[in-house]
Amino acid sequence: MGTPFGVIASCELKNVAPGKSTLWASIKVEPRGKALEVERSPLAVALVIDVSGSMAGDPIAHVLKSCELVADLLTEKDQLSIVTFSTAAGVRCGLTTVDVAGRAQIKASLADVRADGSTNMHGGLEVAAGVLMSAPTGLRRTIVLLSDGQPNVGLQSASDLAAYVKGLKLAVSTLGFGLHHDENVLDAIATAGSGRYAYIPDPVVARVDLARAALAHGGIVADQLELKLEPAEGVELVRILPEGQLRHGKHGISTAIGDVFIDEPRSLALELQLDLKPGAKGRLAEIAVEGRAPDGTQHRMTATLDVDIRTGASVVDKDAQREIILVQADAARVQARAQADRGAMPAAAAILKALAARIDALEGFKRDDGSVLADLRETLQDEIEQYERKSTDVERMHQRKASMVYKSATPTYMPPAAAQAPVHASLVGIGGPVAGKLFTLLTENHIGRMNGNEIAIPDGGLSKRHARVMFAGSDFVIVDLGSTNGTSVNGNRIHSHTLVHGDLIEIGPAVFRFQLGANRP
Repeated sequence: MGTPFGVIASCELKNVAPGKSTLWASIKVEPRGKALEVERSPLAVALVIDVSGSMAGDPIAHVLKSCELVADLLTEKDQLSIVTFSTAAGVRCGLTTVDVAGRAQIKASLADVRADGSTNMHGGLEVAAGVLMSAPTGLRRTIVLLSDGQPNVGLQSASDLAAYVKGLKLAVSTLGFGLHHDENVLDAIATAGSGRYAYIPDPVVARVDLARAALAHGGIVADQLELKLEPAEGVELVRILPEGQLRHGKHGISTAIGDVFIDEPRSLALELQLDLKPGAKGRLAEIAVEGRAPDGTQHRMTATLDVDIRTGASVVDKDAQREIILVQADAARVQARAQADRGAMPAAAAILKALAARIDALEGFKRDDGSVLADLRETLQDEIEQYERKSTDVERMHQRKASMVYKSATPTYMPPAAAQAPVHASLVGIGGPVAGKLFTLLTENHIGRMNGNEIAIPDGGLSKRHARVMFAGSDFVIVDLGSTNGTSVNGNRIHSHTLVHGDLIEIGPAVFRFQLGANRP
């Protein structure tokens, strides 16, 4: 197989004048060629489960059922391990081939798990990393960590745990249950492990997202990617977004940039300070990206950053501009959350309003045209309204966690197309913009104001993606996705709720009745 990834490098402006100026550039590493056609990589997965006291009762029961589902979805080419942590961490089941006998062994190891003690997240990661050291060559080594609390034993801060995970050179994704986990910690861990953070309001739906998190790492195209940048004379790198540790050497600057998946490229934005002399050439930097394919082979791709050096009106590269804004948006949203955490809601809203105005001013931009910029613009609108709206602490906690799942530079938070549900059910519109309409439910259904939702309701009273209805186990469950105006069932505002026949659901101005059985108005 040839090089499984390509590198696209371009500047926001196609031409710059001699002298001093600032310029943004985009570097995008994306899958290509045969990398898009191969089957998923075989996995060695360590499920790292929080069994501290706060998980007692229904939460741990649902999580253990979710672990069993992962064992059912993996195949004999995969291996699975179960690690638990509370005050200390331990191995419930070492790496086991997921065949018939292996599944039985894995499920038996879950039989007597009990929840008590503190939250030694670092210990759980450390034990899992040790287990994965024995994984056979050719298996993608992956940790999926599940927690409902905040680490209080061992390494505890987001920065310390992220640095530890980055040093492991393992794939790591995280799932946070309920309102009391630390989303900053879990998101930092997942980012350091080139994985994804998922917010699970109710452990009932864990089985869906846990399985997705475990299997997603099988879509790897290249890992341990490193960017090397050699600026030309008169060009200085001011910063790279997302921020990372930069290493400076005589041949330029290098930094680790994570992994590339079939459905998730890597996008970077570079701020450059230029001091170009008259007669300077238009090549601003030499770029190289190195990474490892799933078969262990090393690959290297090169690119250059080039502009025309001339006076006159600037010409915008719209593709580069789009990629730069997507990356800058993630940084701006982090800044806004930091302001909100300090109680400075107007400042948080102002940061996002400035970015929204910049997007609105782009030549040819249209809202809700299905583009990634339109999707980002609607996300910004929802978050601005949330910062400007008076909300309870519980509502803000829920909205904050839900918002962190979306990353505009890698918008893969939407699941693959849903299938027909094994149980017939529907939402019958009985009020507002959905009155008289009937919606047959799939295994997964998103409801919101934008096209692209399975149930799209173009009404300003709904958020971009307002709620999610999914089939989990034997029931349909509705989950509010951190919406501005909330989701109610039978008059009660909910974060998640297991639906029963006849339930009345309010989503903004839309009112539905949940109906089991054959579809009928």
